[in-house]
Amino acid sequence: MPSALPVSIPFDAQNPLMNPPALPHGAPPLDVVNNAHILPALRWGITKAKESIEAIKTNTSPANFENVIEALEFAGEDLTRISAIFHNLCSSKNSDELRAIEEIADVELSNYHSDISLDECLFTRVKEAYAACREKSLSGEQRMLLEECYKSFVRSGALLSADDKIKMRALNKKLSQISTQFGNNTVKATEAYKKTITTPCELAGVPKRALDLYKYLADEAGQPGTYLITLEPYPIDIFTHGQNRSLREEIHRAYATRCFKDAYNNLELITEMVRLKHQRANLLGYATYADFVLENRMAGNVKTVSDFLETNLATYKPAAEKELAAIRAIALEMDGINELKPWDVAYYARILKERTYNLELETLRPYFDLEKVLEGVQRHTEKLFGIELREETTGRYPTYHSDVKAYEVFDTDTHTLIGLFYADYYARPGAKRSGAWMSTFRDRSVTEGEINIPIVINNCNFPKPTPTRPTFLSLGDVETVFHEFGHALHALLATAQYSSLAGPNVKWDFVELPSQVQERWIIQKEVLDTFARHHKTGELIPTDLVKTIQAMQNFDAGLLGLTQTFYGLLDMAYFSGTPSAIQDPETLETRIAERATLIKREAGLMSTTFHHIFGGGYGAGYYSYKWAEVLDADVFSAFKKKGLYDPDLCKRLRQLYAKGGTEPPMDIYVEMMGRKPDPNALFRLSGLLPDRE
Repeated sequence: MPSALPVSIPFDAQNPLMNPPALPHGAPPLDVVNNAHILPALRWGITKAKESIEAIKTNTSPANFENVIEALEFAGEDLTRISAIFHNLCSSKNSDELRAIEEIADVELSNYHSDISLDECLFTRVKEAYAACREKSLSGEQRMLLEECYKSFVRSGALLSADDKIKMRALNKKLSQISTQFGNNTVKATEAYKKTITTPCELAGVPKRALDLYKYLADEAGQPGTYLITLEPYPIDIFTHGQNRSLREEIHRAYATRCFKDAYNNLELITEMVRLKHQRANLLGYATYADFVLENRMAGNVKTVSDFLETNLATYKPAAEKELAAIRAIALEMDGINELKPWDVAYYARILKERTYNLELETLRPYFDLEKVLEGVQRHTEKLFGIELREETTGRYPTYHSDVKAYEVFDTDTHTLIGLFYADYYARPGAKRSGAWMSTFRDRSVTEGEINIPIVINNCNFPKPTPTRPTFLSLGDVETVFHEFGHALHALLATAQYSSLAGPNVKWDFVELPSQVQERWIIQKEVLDTFARHHKTGELIPTDLVKTIQAMQNFDAGLLGLTQTFYGLLDMAYFSGTPSAIQDPETLETRIAERATLIKREAGLMSTTFHHIFGGGYGAGYYSYKWAEVLDADVFSAFKKKGLYDPDLCKRLRQLYAKGGTEPPMDIYVEMMGRKPDPNALFRLSGLLPDRE
């Protein structure tokens, strides 16, 4: 039976979420939204959305595409807008107060979505429209919306009995609560660790730029004259450069044991989430949660994914063993270490890499000032897609924090505005979740002939510049910037009429292609020349240094590929069987690690903070990263052959981004490439298989 409406909330003209100020292009009023506005606005939005749904149900005209399918697409626009602002703030400007609001709001939103997806009367209208439209002349995008709308109802439980709908509603509610708690626990556990160091010798080997950051963090925390180490931003420099092995061990254990048998323990939440997702899949007639998920992915089924991951394991593991043997030899030679530990690998791998290529990796960072990298991203995408980013500094587009910058995005041929882009690149421990991601405040759509441009945001967690030093990035950090902007481009270049089909609203094993392919351009001299200038001298990155960067690109391809394969296998182990077969998360992860890792785990579990599968939508889908990597390697091989900015390929690639979910992804891919994917493209590009003649 439908859930009761939340407390009735009247329209409040003073609430900027209910009555947003008239900002250009519908930009969100991020500077004036406070926590007190959120629950009233969400409840008001739910009430308005339900009124729209009721109008669809009670319409006495025969059900058709316009009065049911399209009407559903546009129902609840205010709620969608408010929810997008709310969830972005939860990710980037969180607090204990907002986390408490989130726990309430997510339950009410879950109830609302269950009310819609399990409404028998509404589904009757959908079925009637579906039957009436299947033989009608619809555009390709309309037909895709029709199919996706019907399928969404069925996959949400619309065909269940009344008793099973009650069970489904309870499962949805509980899963929403647990997912929120899992994410909040991870943020709080990450924030909880703080290490104050008073003796500089404990940080021997750590680069000066990192020491300056640790000093700055200590000063900000009221501990002048010391160094403050936190887990966000992740202290990678201690692991790659720190000579103090005991410090590396301590920080590794702190990071690895987050949410593992501590005050923010996620172990029981994992077990419960796996059980509930399995029950949900069973209710819908699927043997496992993975069967349910993969039916709606490019891969199609568990066997295809399992075979794919096993092929990866068979290819990456031997290569990783060779790479690790060389790292072990360095550790033994330098420090007499016979048994490599998890906190040793990055340190000795960096030394081996520098020896192999006669290059100190630290010498690269002055060429990768974040501000210059962002300029490089813009120039690259201008050439690739014909777009221009213009930073807006007049306050036309307010933000929720001074760190955030706003840009207008223009098509350079038509000079039309195609989107707004917000950039939030710096870490804020306790307020911002870890990692890097793209999100939207609004996906592109067309209503009554008017284009609603996409409003997109990128988030990263780089250390803020200090008064004496800018934010210097590693080459891997540069890849992250290009990667997340690739996701942003997927949204910004969308041409879909319906927001649910726009940009990254595609099958999940296709969604990483537009982001990952952008990383491929980074090490090309033509691209590096647009941003890689020495911070002090202004000197362009030397040609011989570029050649070295290119040569070392596949240095640890085996280890990196094996790590991603381990994550994919772990994910599938949780969701492709029955919960009763999972003794506990620790036993399960240990079993998978024995097959797919080479260094024995010493502390904690990866699972307890594996947000991607337990809170980020990648459950039974983490394989998508490697799956899409095959696609992006194949796409980039065409550019390498014809030219980095070949006009015809650029045009076709832009179409791939623009179409989003308006067509099946394989159709979009084949239209781009003129053929189906080469399954070995990634292994070739990674140097693990020879190039084709």
